[in-house]
Amino acid sequence: MMVRVRWRGGPLLPRLEWRTGVLALLAGLAAVSSAIVLAVDVSTDGMLAISRAIVVVVCLGATASTVHLLARRRVAESEAGLLLHLAALATAVCGVVQPDLGWQWVSASVLSAIPVVGVMHLRRWGLVSLTAVAVLGAPVVFAAWEPLSLLTLIASVAMATVPAVVVGVVWALAQQLDSARRAAARAAGVDELTGLLNRHGLAARVGPLVRSASRAGEHVSVVVADVDHFKQVNDTHGHLVGDQVLVAVTNALRGVVRADDLLVRWGGEEIALVARGEAGRVARTAERLRAAVEDVDVPGLPRVTVSLGTASALAPSRATDDTASELAAKLIDRADIALYEAKRAGRNRVCHSGAIAPPRAPAERDDVLGHAVELPVEAATDRHGDAARDGADVVVLPADPVVALPSPGAGATS
Repeated sequence: MMVRVRWRGGPLLPRLEWRTGVLALLAGLAAVSSAIVLAVDVSTDGMLAISRAIVVVVCLGATASTVHLLARRRVAESEAGLLLHLAALATAVCGVVQPDLGWQWVSASVLSAIPVVGVMHLRRWGLVSLTAVAVLGAPVVFAAWEPLSLLTLIASVAMATVPAVVVGVVWALAQQLDSARRAAARAAGVDELTGLLNRHGLAARVGPLVRSASRAGEHVSVVVADVDHFKQVNDTHGHLVGDQVLVAVTNALRGVVRADDLLVRWGGEEIALVARGEAGRVARTAERLRAAVEDVDVPGLPRVTVSLGTASALAPSRATDDTASELAAKLIDRADIALYEAKRAGRNRVCHSGAIAPPRAPAERDDVLGHAVELPVEAATDRHGDAARDGADVVVLPADPVVALPSPGAGATS
């Protein structure tokens, strides 16, 4: 997450990553605190009994770190780990060489807090090493100046234990939060019943697929499948059986598609496949999908069939996320038309829509596009290589003309 700090309407710190901002804030506090300590010691003529040279070094180091973090705006894990380790080592050294009891306690307390900040940036061994520096550093600070006593021993053990316990708790909470976020992300993109992508998941993954097809000069194709008479299944056997039928259909479809194809539960009993490949290939794939569902025979479940519609288009030359989503939506709409043609023709069959022109990026759009060119479609074949069986006809629907939006800056036309 990026934050912006504004001053008088303008961005003072644009695009500052929040974890980097926390590091910068802590470094800034260290610089200001050191400057205040130095000013008090100077104004009281050395009442604090501190080494001013050490305080000056700490103040300059913290100031330099603050400026560096604000300039970088976002630091990588390795860079944050280096800064935190240097800060821990510097704090321990200052606590050892500074002849002041108050400074000693402050150093030990800061050492306990540094690994907690490290939880936001470091993972596993980086966090372990930072915690080890804090756990070992605090007793060393106390042993340097305090005489050996029960109080010193208790304080040393406490200062060594607190960082490990706090970091362990915070790390466990952070892991649970990360797991919850990943689960929420999966839930947002995956259908709970079938495990297929849902519409959000398709929107997130269709861009890379279309760009891959664009680089290879390939078509993007869509198959939309709808379970025949699914309402009757629900009315006769109940919705629980209907859900089980959908899961069985999904498993059958999964056995046909390729690993890089996108299988989506588009809504209700409608499942869409988005894949790379020209019209002839997608027609053959659709027939294999139809035959796979027709062959499903699960004890206790009614046997069902699916009607399918397909559509394809050449991937756009400049495939952005927006044009990829636009292309997928347009292809699914066209495949839906072919699907309902298959329903009207008797169900349990494949119909193919005519090819459509791919959407163009804004920089490529002209004022007017010509009619889409219809591609020839090969006859659908089943898994054994024979011609389409059981009346699984392939119907080619005429392509609609595609009209582009006016290019930016073009005048309105009547």
